[in-house]
Amino acid sequence: MDLRAEAQRLFQVAVAAADPARALSRAFLTTPPTRPVGDGKLLLIAVGKAAIPMAETALAALGDTRVQALIVTNAENARPVAGAEVMPAGHPVPDAKGEAAGQAVAGLLQSAGPNDRVLALISGGGSALLPAPAPGLTLADKIAVNRLLLANGFEITEINLIRQQLSRLKGGGMLHLAAPAPVEAYILSDVIGDDLRAIASGPTVAPLGTRAEARALLQTRGLWRDLPAAVQDHLSRPA
Repeated sequence: MDLRAEAQRLFQVAVAAADPARALSRAFLTTPPTRPVGDGKLLLIAVGKAAIPMAETALAALGDTRVQALIVTNAENARPVAGAEVMPAGHPVPDAKGEAAGQAVAGLLQSAGPNDRVLALISGGGSALLPAPAPGLTLADKIAVNRLLLANGFEITEINLIRQQLSRLKGGGMLHLAAPAPVEAYILSDVIGDDLRAIASGPTVAPLGTRAEARALLQTRGLWRDLPAAVQDHLSRPA
């Protein structure tokens, strides 16, 4: 056996198995997306580092369905996609472009009516790419918190537990904004154990915890006093 050739073959098989477009195509075979009702439209929102190949796959599968598509991905992966608006954003540190993308996503979700359907395509990186500060907080507050967490060895689930409490979109926020339109999510995991609450901070699922738990975690690590005052105030108030 040529060990080098065999290693290359195994590597290519692994890359193909992890291909976002192929993964979504397989998912659609067993669980196709639900179409809108009557005169409703389908709102496609793709967020993450794999957002573009996932969105292209979905748009091709949806055929002549009336679709309004918005894609948010990192600047390195951004490119035009026919039939969709593509918004590049900062990663791993949130930036103003990401905040604008978050506002666009929130606006699109809030436009949904009962006959519409929301198709959410979620992949890794969505947390940083889609900052949507909770009322009373600013993008600068969120950037400061993100840098603090990254610099102090927090695990991804701990980071997302805290970030969810500071966002309008994370921790199920997409569902709140889209109501009464139902939301279907296809989620590509980049988290060991595949906890859907941790992938991109879980915009379409229940949060990892509460404000009180986020506050306790930061206090236990001795970082509470390093947080912006507005963040301390937000985490100290009941949800």
